[in-house]
Amino acid sequence: MTLVITEVSNAFGCVVVGDTAVTIDGAKIVLGAEKIHYSAEANIGFSIWGNACLSKRRTDRLLASFVAQLTRTASPRSAGVELAAFLNSECRRDGRSWEALRGGVHVCGYEGSVPVLFHVHTGPDPPATQGPFKLYEDFPDGREGAHLRNGYYKMFGFLFEGMQQYAAGLQHLGFKWPWEKIEDRVSFYTIMLNTVAETLVAAERLESVGGFVSAFAFNRNGLQVDKRLPGGDIDFCHSTGTMTSIL
Repeated sequence: MTLVITEVSNAFGCVVVGDTAVTIDGAKIVLGAEKIHYSAEANIGFSIWGNACLSKRRTDRLLASFVAQLTRTASPRSAGVELAAFLNSECRRDGRSWEALRGGVHVCGYEGSVPVLFHVHTGPDPPATQGPFKLYEDFPDGREGAHLRNGYYKMFGFLFEGMQQYAAGLQHLGFKWPWEKIEDRVSFYTIMLNTVAETLVAAERLESVGGFVSAFAFNRNGLQVDKRLPGGDIDFCHSTGTMTSIL
């Protein structure tokens, strides 16, 4: 399991935050997944969730190779369409069922001057039929603010509502939650991601969200906050066995 969060707004730009844990066979946790990616050339952000391996290769590295070839002419919409085709090609090469290949990628950036948040994925939550990857234009106008969360999204959803109330309540104690800068928004989501991870540990559940938090944020002028962590060299994708690890 995982937790990746992507937000867009006029006020803060595009904020992308993710954990770095990988669950193998539902019982083992390793760190080093590179779940968030940024194209400086195209000024587009990506965050990945779902199956960690396609065709015995790390999905995060496949995404990195896709992002690296984007040019200045790419937009979130065109990149999303191309990414869906790229992932579907890899899935055909992989050969497993769509249920085994379930996953998605948040795509954020600007269409003209408007912040947008799209989602390339294999379909709604099971038992809905999965596959193939398709671009869904969830938020074609994110000027007023919108976000996507995948992985432990139900736990995060409860926390998000509570944090909104907590931040508002601080004003009665003479504190002001830092809302004004793009860095503040990165901190806000990092705190929540870490809270979910620590809650799983305290509840003696498999800490399948966690590791170090990786994050970045950008606006129309390019990258503004860069707290990305490099991906580890661990081979999540066993060459001699089934690939059941999940990002």
